[in-house]
Amino acid sequence: MKNYIAYYAEILILNKFIGRFLFGIAFLAVVAVDIYFENYILFQFAYLLLSLLLGLSFWKETWIRSILVVLIVFFRVYLEQEPVLFKQDEFILRVFTLVVTYFLTSSSISFMILNYNRQKQNMLQLTFTLAKALDSRDHYTADHSDSVAYYSKKIAEEMNMSKLACERIYIGGILHDIGKIGVPEHILLKPSKLTDEEFEIIKQHPVTGHAMLNHISHLKRSGILDMILHHHERFDGRGYPGRIGHANIPIAARIMAVADTFDAMTSRRVYRGELDIAFAIEEIRKHAGTQFDPDVVKAFLNIWQREGPQILSKHAAKPSVGQPSSEMTDSNSNLKVSS
Repeated sequence: MKNYIAYYAEILILNKFIGRFLFGIAFLAVVAVDIYFENYILFQFAYLLLSLLLGLSFWKETWIRSILVVLIVFFRVYLEQEPVLFKQDEFILRVFTLVVTYFLTSSSISFMILNYNRQKQNMLQLTFTLAKALDSRDHYTADHSDSVAYYSKKIAEEMNMSKLACERIYIGGILHDIGKIGVPEHILLKPSKLTDEEFEIIKQHPVTGHAMLNHISHLKRSGILDMILHHHERFDGRGYPGRIGHANIPIAARIMAVADTFDAMTSRRVYRGELDIAFAIEEIRKHAGTQFDPDVVKAFLNIWQREGPQILSKHAAKPSVGQPSSEMTDSNSNLKVSS
C-alpha cells in the first residue's frame, strides 16, 4: 500500500497538468461552497488545503504561486462578513495575515518537492556513474545498456504506458546489467563459448545488481530493482533467477527481455559479429508466448513494421546482409539467455 500511494503521489508531483487541473477544480469548488454556505471552520481548513495544492501544482513558478495566493486571499476576504470590509485596519491586517499564511504553506510544499527532485537527480547521477564504470571493463556493455534503454522505452511508449513509467523503464535499461561489475573479466571478455560453470556465474548478475542497489529506496519504489532482477525471466517460467512466468514477471521486465535480446542479436559481441536484423526479428516473433510476452512482441513488431531498420539505436551495428552462418545461429541460441 505504501509503494502504491508513493507511486501515484510521484505521478501527481511530476505531471503538472494533473496537478493544475486538480487545483483549478479545488479552487472553484472551495469558492462556490464558500459563497453558498456560512463561513465555518471547515472552510478555513479548505483554504489551507487549497494553498497546499497550489504549492503542489506550481512548485517551480514562484511568481504564479504568488499571484494565485493573492487571488485566493481576495476571494477569501471578500466572501467574509461585510463589516470587515469597512474597517480598513482590520482589512489590511486580515489580508496580510492570509497572504503570509497561504504563501508559506504553498512555498513549504514547493520546497519539499524541489528538494525531493534534487535528491533523486543526485542519486540517479551517482547510479549512472556506477553503471558507466562497466565501460572501463567492457565497452560493449555500456553501449548495450544504452541501446536496451532506448528499445525498452520505445516499446513502453508503443504500449501506451505513462510518461513516468517510460522514464523508469529507460533508467532500468541503463542499469539492467549493473551486476556484471561482479563478473570476473576473464569470463566477461571471453571470446569463446562459456563453460557451464562460467555461465552459472554470468547468470548471477541480476541478483548481484539487485543486491548492489537494494538500499536505494527510489529504485525499489519505482520498480527499477524488479527490472534489474527479472529481465532474464522467461514468459514460460524457464528463465532465471526466479523461474517465474506470465503476469508474475513485472511488465517492465517483460519489455526489457525483448529489448535485451534484440540488441544482443543485432550488436557486435566479443565472441561474434552482429546477426542479420531480419533474422533477429523473426527469432523474437517465433518465441512469442514461450520466451517473450506476446503483447510485448506485438508492440515491438508494430514498431518494426512502421520504422523498419530505422528502429536501430545509434549504438547498434548496421544490419548485415544475408542469412547468419550456423556458428552465428548457435551463438544466438545462447544469447536468448545470456545477453
